[in-house]
Amino acid sequence: MNWMQNEYPRRLPSVIITIFNRVRTALDLTAVADLSGRIEVWDIQQFLSTNIDEHSLFDGTARNVKLAEIIEKYNAIIDEKETDPSLRIKFEAK
Repeated sequence: MNWMQNEYPRRLPSVIITIFNRVRTALDLTAVADLSGRIEVWDIQQFLSTNIDEHSLFDGTARNVKLAEIIEKYNAIIDEKETDPSLRIKFEAK
């Protein structure tokens, strides 16, 4: 059993969110690590689009405000947990 199997015991699936061009790579890497079916891989654009629509209650006028709120929360996590500030997202709601 490799270290990833020890770190990720069978429970609710973990998620990798990546750019579309890297989804296949991430799926292949989970298979190599014998973690297929235990780690889901999502495309970031689809993930964000779905979440923004849901959180704005499918109201087109609320989308930018909700997106700004999500990005603000993301940036707060980056500020607290990461050492590379270039991971922050710059966005102004219109």
